[in-house]
Amino acid sequence: MLDAKPLDALEAIVRAGSFELAAQWLCITPSAVSQRIRQLEEHLGQTVLVRSQPVRPTPAGKRLLRHVRQLQLLEAELRHDLAGDVPDAFTTLAVAVNADSLETWFPEAIADCVTQENLLLQLIVDDQDYTHALLKNGDVIGCVTTQAQALTGCQSVCLGRMPYVCVATPAFARRYFAHGVSAETLRAAPAILFNLKDSLHLNFMADYGLALNDFPYFTVPAVHALLNVVLAGLGYGLTPRLQVADLLASGRLVDVLAGAPGPALTLYWHSWALQSPKLARFGAAVQAGAAQAMPPAL
Repeated sequence: MLDAKPLDALEAIVRAGSFELAAQWLCITPSAVSQRIRQLEEHLGQTVLVRSQPVRPTPAGKRLLRHVRQLQLLEAELRHDLAGDVPDAFTTLAVAVNADSLETWFPEAIADCVTQENLLLQLIVDDQDYTHALLKNGDVIGCVTTQAQALTGCQSVCLGRMPYVCVATPAFARRYFAHGVSAETLRAAPAILFNLKDSLHLNFMADYGLALNDFPYFTVPAVHALLNVVLAGLGYGLTPRLQVADLLASGRLVDVLAGAPGPALTLYWHSWALQSPKLARFGAAVQAGAAQAMPPAL
C-alpha cells in the first residue's frame, strides 16, 4: 500500500507549482517534501515529477494524482457522514466542461444536485475536444467531452447530440450569402470563431475545402460575446440551437444554411470508475439534464 504522506506531497507540489510553496501548505520544510517525493519515486522505480518551473507531473505522476484525488473525495465524504448533517460541510468537485454546454444546458442540469449535495464546483472551461485531457491528467473528476472512449479507470456515458446553427443577421446574410453558402462565399464572409482551437468551425470550413488561412475571421473567446458580435452584424457564427432558437423565431438572426442540417456534436460524460456517492449522483444529474435538453445521439 502506498504511504499517504508522499502522495499528499505530490498533490500539493503539482497544485502549488513548486516544492517551496507546497512545503508551506503542508507546514513542513522543503527538504521534507523532497524526501517524501524521493521515497515515492524509489518505491515506484520511476520519477513522478519533472523538476521544471512550474513543476509538472510525469505520466506516472498524473496517474497517481488521479488516485490521490479520488481518495481525497472519498475521505471528505466519509468525514461528512461521520460528522452527521453539518449545514456548512461542502464537498468540492473539479469538473471540465465545454463553453457551449456551460452557456446552455449544463447549469440547469446540475443546479438541484449542487444545492442538495452541498457541492462547490471548480469549473474548468475548454474546447470539447480537449476537456478529456484534463481528466487524464487528474485535474478534474469528470468532464463533458466529444471523446467516446473511456480512459483506463474511468467510465463514459453518452449525453446526447448538440445541434448547431450557422447564423447571421438578415442584413449580413443578404450581403454575403444571397446566393447561398459555398466555398466562394465563405472565402469572402468574416467568420466568428471562439478561438483557434475551435474545431467545430474549422471542421465545418474543411467540408468546403477551406483551411484557417483561406477565410477572414474574428476570434471571440466567450460564448455570449461571440453571439453579440454576430448580432452586431460583424460576421456569421456557429452557435448551439439551444442558444439561438428565440432569436431565429423573432427574425433577429437567420440560418444561412437555409434549414439544411448544420454540424452537431455528440457529447459524453466521463468520470472516475471508482465513484463516491456524491460524484455518482452528480453524474446522474448531468445525464438527466442533458437528456432533457438535447436529442439522443444518432
